[in-house]
Parts: sequence; C-alpha cells; structure tokens
Amino acid sequence: MAALAVYVIFGINPNCSEAVVPEYISPLAFTAVRMLFGAIAFWILSLFVPREKVEKRDMALFVVGAVVLAGTLLAFGEAFRYTSPCYVSLISATSPLLVMLMAAVFLKEPISLQKSAGVIVGICGALMIVLFSWKIDANATPIGLTLCFVNIVFYATYLLITRTVSQKYNPITMMKWMFLMGCIICIPIAIPNISLDSCPIFFTAVPVMAYINLAVVLVFATVVSYFLLPFSLRFLRPTTVSMYSNLQPVVTACIAIAVGQDIFTWNKPVALVLILIGVYLVTTSRAKDDVSVK
Repeated sequence: MAALAVYVIFGINPNCSEAVVPEYISPLAFTAVRMLFGAIAFWILSLFVPREKVEKRDMALFVVGAVVLAGTLLAFGEAFRYTSPCYVSLISATSPLLVMLMAAVFLKEPISLQKSAGVIVGICGALMIVLFSWKIDANATPIGLTLCFVNIVFYATYLLITRTVSQKYNPITMMKWMFLMGCIICIPIAIPNISLDSCPIFFTAVPVMAYINLAVVLVFATVVSYFLLPFSLRFLRPTTVSMYSNLQPVVTACIAIAVGQDIFTWNKPVALVLILIGVYLVTTSRAKDDVSVK
C-alpha cells in the first residue's frame, strides 16, 4: 500500500511541477526549495520519534543517497523545460527494467530468460517514444527525453543505495539526514541563480494555482512520498517497489490530457503497453525466482 501510494503521488507530481517549472521558478531553485522544505519537515517530525544513532558507514551511504536524490530531483525539474508531464512519467515506467539490470550488475541478482525478454520489450517501448515522437510531437525533444532517462537512472540508483539502510532505520531518520545533506549541496548552487526573471514566485504575485501546485509538490511529492518510499523498501525488493511505477504514466497522462498540458498521440498508448508487458515479464519472473529460492 505504501508503494502504491508513492507512485500515485508520483503520477500527480509531474502535472503539478509542470504548472510552476520553469515559468514561475527555475528547476535549480525548485530542487533547492524541495530539499529545504523536506529537511525542515523531517527534522520537525524527528522530534516525535525515538532518536536513532546512525553508524558512520551508514552515514556515508546517506551522503551518497543525498547526492543521488539531488540529481533525481534536478533532472526531474529540468525536464520540464523541454518536454511534457506525459513523457516524464511514461519514461519513468521503465524504471523496473533499469532497477533489475542494475541489481544484476551491482547486487549479482540472476537474470532469467523471461527477464531478458521483458527488458527487450520494455526498451522497445522506450525507443518508440524517442524514434516516433520527436518529429511529430513538439513535447518530445531529444534533450527532454534524455533528461527523463537521466532522472530514472538517478532514481534507480537511489533505490539500490537506500535498500540496505531502509531496513535498519526509521524513514524519518533517513530522510532528515538525506534532505539536510541535499540542502548543503543544492542551496549554495541555487542562490546565485535566483532572480525576478528566473523565479518570479519569490518576488512578485503569481496565480494562486501556482502556489497550490507548489504546495502539493512540497507536501505530498516531497515529504509524504519520500517517507513512504523507504518504508516500503523495508518489506519489498527495489525491483518490486519500482514495479508500481507502471501506474505513474497512466495517472499523469489522464490529468495532463484532461487539463490541456499535453496532446494524445498514437505512440503513447502503444509504448505504454510495451513497457507494461516488459514490466510484467520482469516482475513475474522475479516472483518465481523468489519462490524457488524459498
């Protein structure tokens, strides 16, 4: 249920983010604000839970996790300069395939024939977005799609890095340190780039909906989702958690097309079907492996 809630929120997040980035706030400032808000929220929440002592080697993982988290949020924000919420979310559906490949390389998890077939089918879906969209859909720019892929690479890395510490520490303990370190990384870089032109939301009145959308991103997509994500990793494998990302493009596309943020093109549902078939093949194969091991 936690993983399900995370990806429903992630499905809404691109629509809310695109409504404020980059028109009212630059991607870099947007990332810094999310880091600052997350740090404040999780440090306040930490006052109401038992204090946990973090081992030095785990603190090193928190630092790496913070760097990867900052990269994830920055690539996510930058993508809206060049593409639409639908493509950001649709490409995110390939994350289970990427997590599986990275787990095989770094965690030495076996890859079955069925998993391999799932990866190939999923990649075909991703390639369909790139090869058939950018010439007919202004939202599918090469740099925008590249940033979407960079985003999921960072996100997959984040899942793998935080898997171990998620089982040892309270989610609030993890997030308060990661977001604090993220602030140290992002805020000094963002401050020199904040101006009236790049971030009017800080200097002048903007539409009320811009504030509402930003608030949704900060409260739900930053605090609630990143509390539930490590919680779900306590009980599920990274590949299983990322499986729920197949909900994300469905939620995002429905909202984006309904409110006029994107257009419906034939390749989107076809690509989504291929990606979901790939995800199904990967995740069902993983389940069979687990049963055989048990």
